[in-house]
Amino acid sequence: MVNYKRLWISTLTGAILGVACIIGVGQRILGTYAENIVYLMGIWAMRVVLGMLIGLADGITIIKGEQWQKWLNAGIRGTIFGLITSAAVLLMDPHFGFTTFAAGIAYGPITDLIATWLGKKKEK
Repeated sequence: MVNYKRLWISTLTGAILGVACIIGVGQRILGTYAENIVYLMGIWAMRVVLGMLIGLADGITIIKGEQWQKWLNAGIRGTIFGLITSAAVLLMDPHFGFTTFAAGIAYGPITDLIATWLGKKKEK
């Protein structure tokens, strides 16, 4: 079952981190933001997709454990999804920015940890 609170939180986090990514990428590429709007919106959209993937991945357990299990899983899950989406961006990137690639890998665990922290289901 989908935890919609987690999905909204992670998607919103991805959108916010996507804006930070647009600012960072916009500083490194030639031309103005207006000249590169399609590229920059593509970067932003990939961060939103990353947030959506993480929001839907709540039930994926990589390591079983005790109290720390959900936080470790959030970090590992986020890193994996960040790596996948960043690889997609890197392969289509005309500027071949490894900084954008690394930022995506970092944004994955950040998004998953925030979604895990704030997106808890209410116990009945």
